Amino acid sequence: MTTIHIFVLFVLIQSCALAKLTLSWEDNILTLHAPHVPGEKIETWYLEAYCKPGSSDRDWNQTLIPHQTKLVSATPTKIELRCTLSDGVTVDHFITSDDDSVTFTLTAHNPTLKASQAHWAQPCTRVGPFTGTNKDADKYTYLPKSFIFLDGKQTFLPTRNWVTQARYIPGQVWCPCHVDRNDVNPRPLSLDVPSNGLIGCVSADNKWLFATAWEPYQELFQGIIRCIHSDFRIGGLASGETKTIRGKFYLLKNDPAELLLRYQHDFPFQSRDQKTLTPPATTEGPATPGKRISITLEKFKGTDVHHTLYLPSDWDPAWRRKNLRYPLIVEYSGNKFLASGSTGRIKDSALGFGLTGGRAAWLNLPFISPDGKKNQLTWWGDKEATIAYAKKIVPKIIAEYGIDPNQVILCGFSRGAIAVNHIGLHDDEIAKLWSAFVTHDHYDGEREWSGTSWGSPLVAYRKSSAERLARIKDRPVLICQNPHPFLIRNYLKTQTKLDNFTFLPIDTRAILGKSVPHPHTDRWPLVPSETRHQAWRWIDKVLRH
Repeated sequence: MTTIHIFVLFVLIQSCALAKLTLSWEDNILTLHAPHVPGEKIETWYLEAYCKPGSSDRDWNQTLIPHQTKLVSATPTKIELRCTLSDGVTVDHFITSDDDSVTFTLTAHNPTLKASQAHWAQPCTRVGPFTGTNKDADKYTYLPKSFIFLDGKQTFLPTRNWVTQARYIPGQVWCPCHVDRNDVNPRPLSLDVPSNGLIGCVSADNKWLFATAWEPYQELFQGIIRCIHSDFRIGGLASGETKTIRGKFYLLKNDPAELLLRYQHDFPFQSRDQKTLTPPATTEGPATPGKRISITLEKFKGTDVHHTLYLPSDWDPAWRRKNLRYPLIVEYSGNKFLASGSTGRIKDSALGFGLTGGRAAWLNLPFISPDGKKNQLTWWGDKEATIAYAKKIVPKIIAEYGIDPNQVILCGFSRGAIAVNHIGLHDDEIAKLWSAFVTHDHYDGEREWSGTSWGSPLVAYRKSSAERLARIKDRPVLICQNPHPFLIRNYLKTQTKLDNFTFLPIDTRAILGKSVPHPHTDRWPLVPSETRHQAWRWIDKVLRH
């Protein structure tokens, strides 16, 4: 080996050694050692505080939950800590480093008999040395080196709509849509909603970036000691409850696109939580990924009877060869009720797409008119024909498009919500098609539908609905209702055990604002909100994602 070869090898070995990140923790400071970047280390006050809700305009001392942190074990790449809160909650922290990131896995547990108000916590990362601003007389010269993401784009501070008034100043807080704005840091609260959970900064030489993110997260925060925060969310803990929280530090070459790719890989659900959705328009032609098409069966050629099918953007036509399977959400639409914007047409429905964020195949089934020539816009039409259509088309979709038969959710809005049971549980054969159920606004058997042969008188209606309800057995059910499902829950308490039922209040006015013509609408899951966040987590659990 020549001298040049030895020198090149030495440089490569040194480069690899410099790239390795190591950790230490002492006196509540977690230090990320990175000799190859400006400042050579990044310190985090770990942890600064555990906090109660209702904190946005309250004395900070009333928000804090006292805690103690102890070192359990440590190596240069692995650290274990335990925080014990004054209310008895314990939080175990398992922290590991690799070449360009740090991974946090937290387990919060409440062993006490009382609920805990521990809603969020603050890791405070000090970035003055990294940004080269730690010796500046002005503590805030690090702001132009720091960034969040707004409208999907890297945005350096100070951001637009910079707020300067709050109980405590200065600083800036950005609250995500799924968190109550009354529950964040009592510093100036921006009107802007961050596009994701990342906050970061660029190094003094502009060659590196540092960023942090947590799942779930409570807020992003620019602080007063040359610090940045992605504060993680606990959300309170019931007696005996345990929750898992994940976090990341990234130390990468200054490439925002690469940072976003890493973030989206590490936090796939968080990445989609901030998106406003638009259901795809219905078109003609073959089924392809990301497209929603109208399909008419051969039996109904020459009529307007049809269903629609959407395939998710990751659907692979080679699913057989690759042994791939996809979830499916099947939807029945609401009645024609123009005051609320409901047309009764399946092409205008949105609930199934909103509930899955477009990640599942989405099938809209028709109600068939009594003459068999069109889709019925109000109530069932020919109920037996409608049931027969579902029995035929759902197994066909499963077989032709690689659907997992154990991941088929039936959902519906208004008329469709009633149809989830009234049609979808009409008999044992059709009931076997579904693995879970979601209803929004109304429920089969809850109230009388005067003027209909099937929904009145109430005593007879409830007798038949009880038979259908029994066919759910132990499958999961999500019942959504504007403004609150307590009437449905009270009714169901008299009919069945509720172990597999989840009830979700839907405040459509709060979610959609004045843009919605009527609160009776299926559009609420299209818009980011804490409510959609909860619905998506329920869907994720059902689909085992």
